[in-house]
Amino acid sequence: MSRRYLSMAVCLLAGWTLYGHEAVAAAKTLRVASVQLEVTPDLGRNLNRIETGIREAAAADARVVVFPETALSGFSEAAIEALDWTTLNTAMDTIAALAKELDCYVIYGSATLSPHEKPYNSAIVVGPDGKEIFRYHKSFPENWFEPGERLALFEIDGIPATVIVCHDSRYPELVRIPVMAGARICFYISYEINEIVSALRKQEGYRAQLIARAAENNIWVVQSNGYGPLGGAESLSLGESRMVDPAGVVVAQAPALKDALLVYDLHPREASRHNALRSAEGKMLGPLLEAGVEELKGRLNALDISKAAPEEKGNQVRLALMQAVPEKWNLEKNFDTFLYYLDEARNAQIFITPECWLDGYSAADKTSTPERLSDVAQDPAASPYLARVAQEARERKMWICFGFSARLNGNLYNTAGLWNEQGELAGLYHKTHLQTHDLQYAPGPALSPFPTPWGPVGIMICADRRWPETARALRLQGARLILNPTYGMHHYDNQRWMRTRAFENQCFIAFTHPEQGLVLNPRGDIQASQYTTPGVLVCDIDLSEAKEDNHLQDRRPDLYGPLAERGKFKE
Repeated sequence: MSRRYLSMAVCLLAGWTLYGHEAVAAAKTLRVASVQLEVTPDLGRNLNRIETGIREAAAADARVVVFPETALSGFSEAAIEALDWTTLNTAMDTIAALAKELDCYVIYGSATLSPHEKPYNSAIVVGPDGKEIFRYHKSFPENWFEPGERLALFEIDGIPATVIVCHDSRYPELVRIPVMAGARICFYISYEINEIVSALRKQEGYRAQLIARAAENNIWVVQSNGYGPLGGAESLSLGESRMVDPAGVVVAQAPALKDALLVYDLHPREASRHNALRSAEGKMLGPLLEAGVEELKGRLNALDISKAAPEEKGNQVRLALMQAVPEKWNLEKNFDTFLYYLDEARNAQIFITPECWLDGYSAADKTSTPERLSDVAQDPAASPYLARVAQEARERKMWICFGFSARLNGNLYNTAGLWNEQGELAGLYHKTHLQTHDLQYAPGPALSPFPTPWGPVGIMICADRRWPETARALRLQGARLILNPTYGMHHYDNQRWMRTRAFENQCFIAFTHPEQGLVLNPRGDIQASQYTTPGVLVCDIDLSEAKEDNHLQDRRPDLYGPLAERGKFKE
């Protein structure tokens, strides 16, 4: 390997330790099952067939079970228009529960809601703990679906993998870039629907595409293809699901137009990725592909992606800090952006938006008046936006800290609401320390953390962090984690403030700003950070690191009487 090539590989994979050779060495084989089935517009029938397929694959000791494109929802435009999304979500929960029951990974296709007018055509990856690991949206879908905006990269038992959907296979870059970033397996879910004559004519081409994706990248390719007619008998998909090894050899293939179960033991270490990695040396393609890898890393935010999703209770917590600049006064656009970034959270348990996200912190706008601000402020009991936040928290089984301007009891507040994983409002925190433009708001009446499965969690908003007493009051009430939605300053001095707040209180602080994400640990170190690039900073923390010794135990409250006194400083 040339020095230049080695250097580039190291740069590309910096921070992605899970994708080194050591990570895959532990898994010598991976038994994968591809379930070939008929894709129908009947959601109930599809779900029953998926359940049967998972059980059959688990009985064959498969660790991963793969189903076709839109295997759950159905594919046709009419089927998608007729979908009952509540029923679909319940069906998705059933699949997740079965994955947990049988201790296997499940990859399947379904329509899913998007923040746009049309839904996505998605590939959903569920882990053996029943939690969703990744959701990829078809990049080149039919016109009744919304195109996806990101590539796929996730892990199966420590083995990096990617996924594409049907027509995406015609675009080699959708596989090449994830492979350069570490993927050793490409899961390919499809429903290759064509008019009968075209289906027969394209038969060899479909086979050739899979072989090419495997051989040109030196990876495993696993296909699950749906079969059967679409609507009338004029169009159909043949099936013929395949598995291809890193040399481009088809090692398993299902028959045409029949239900089938392919089971094969993949050997991840045979996926050398040699051809893909060598492309980084090309004078023309190298810089372009490198830029693509960097974009993928930025999208997924590789920090701690190698860790398994933490347990729902205890000390392990996965945080997701949303980083994007909202548009002042534009509730619809800002809420759509929030929904978009929820999909980037990667099994996070607590998702945090910046301060006053919904209205874009309109109070800071020069045109803001109390009357205009009142028009965009939300009544927590009646707001359709906040009802949707609750719905997202419930459906995603995620706690959400959401910033907005609140209208309560005749007052306006700068508020962060906290919804639990059941979609219930755990509490509202109103900003307590107000300055300049914030004077349109009423000051919050209390500094009280909220009960969560991880113990009390505190919230302080933006400038609240300037006063040491804010974080200290929350910490003394048991908060080992303080969420800090903000909109204002995020300069270098801010790092010193935040590191000090975390260090002096021996706690974690999640500073969430439109242009910066920052997670501080109890030692005062920056555990994770992300600057300027819109996205989501995902970080796993261990709350057991938040000790209650030295700084806190050695305090002298008997000397601190002046802290509680109001009024001016004494001369």
